[in-house]
Amino acid sequence: MDNTQPERENALRRKRRVKHLKNAIIIIIIICLILPTLLCMILFGKIYSLERKIDKLTENQIKTEEKSSKTFEKNIYYHAEDYSSSLEESEKNSYNEKKISVIDSSDIPVAGENTAKGTKKDSGTSQNTKAETGKNSGKQSGKVAEASSDGKADVFNTKEKQNKVQDKDSSSLKNTINGIDEQERKKYEGKEVYLTFDDGPSSYTDDILDILNKYHVKATFFVIGKTDEQSKRLYKRIVEEGNSIGMHSYSHDYKQLYKSLKTFESDYRRIRKLIYDTTGFHTDIYRFPGGSGNQVSDTDMSVFIRYLNKEHVVYYDWNVASGDATGVSYTPKQLCDNALEGIAGHTRSIVLMHDTDAKLNTVKSLDELLSTLTQSGAKLLTLNETVKPIQQVKLSSSELNNK
Repeated sequence: MDNTQPERENALRRKRRVKHLKNAIIIIIIICLILPTLLCMILFGKIYSLERKIDKLTENQIKTEEKSSKTFEKNIYYHAEDYSSSLEESEKNSYNEKKISVIDSSDIPVAGENTAKGTKKDSGTSQNTKAETGKNSGKQSGKVAEASSDGKADVFNTKEKQNKVQDKDSSSLKNTINGIDEQERKKYEGKEVYLTFDDGPSSYTDDILDILNKYHVKATFFVIGKTDEQSKRLYKRIVEEGNSIGMHSYSHDYKQLYKSLKTFESDYRRIRKLIYDTTGFHTDIYRFPGGSGNQVSDTDMSVFIRYLNKEHVVYYDWNVASGDATGVSYTPKQLCDNALEGIAGHTRSIVLMHDTDAKLNTVKSLDELLSTLTQSGAKLLTLNETVKPIQQVKLSSSELNNK
């Protein structure tokens, strides 16, 4: 009896251990089955969430590209450059670019003078050619006296070829005026061109004015508010030299300017007063920062358009742009070509360019642009409130009167 009892107890203990071991094995198997399933479910959830985000981002990108393609079509609209503080604009936009030196106006003759000089030069060249031809004829005559009849024929053929070359050269000269060929000249001849510069004055305003004076043309400057002595001097110089000056807001701060009619009116009165106090001239032309069709204003632009109409102020957008504010780093040659291409496609062009410390290439592009236009017979004019405006957003009379 005594031996049987311990054996039973040992058997019971073994059974319990086996049972616990089985339970542990079952639990481990269940965990091994459930855990991967849970991980897979979590992974699928993450993948689904990422797919949704990717789809949403793709959709937003497509919408943005569609909007951009409309906004920047034919380079008419430009990338919004916001100067939150116009007084710090020079430091904010400075790229430490080397300032260009302006060539003396005496170095570039007027189109008419070029023609006259070109004619004299051409006639001189023609005389030299004739003299050389005469010498060659004398030499050829000496050779003819010693040559056979076949030699004489070769000399006459040579003379005939020389005459054809001279006729071709003279014909080419007739079709070229001051380096501008006839076909190129016809693209711009008689067209009305209004060059406009936004965001000034800047450290390059003097250079722009010097180049304009060199070609005896005027432009329109849509300025922002700056109260330093250098800027005040430039406001005066713009007006005193016969250029047009227009308002481009005081602050050029999109968020503040377009916040409400009240903030717009306050900004408008500041820039109008600054221009008048500095130059003694009341300007009645305005250009909205970003244009009247901008995509940055939280307030409907019609609110501000009605206000300007009530103030008898005309706002001007543009139909040609050089591309100096599109976010693309164009070379001076490309900027010039962009402007010329746009001008060639319009009878009347308002050309958008910029006058800031960051736009050195714009200044460098002006010589070729003005040379081409002036020599082609384009009419370079300035804007005033009587000039028919080009507007991206234009309200009808009923809309203007509807408050």
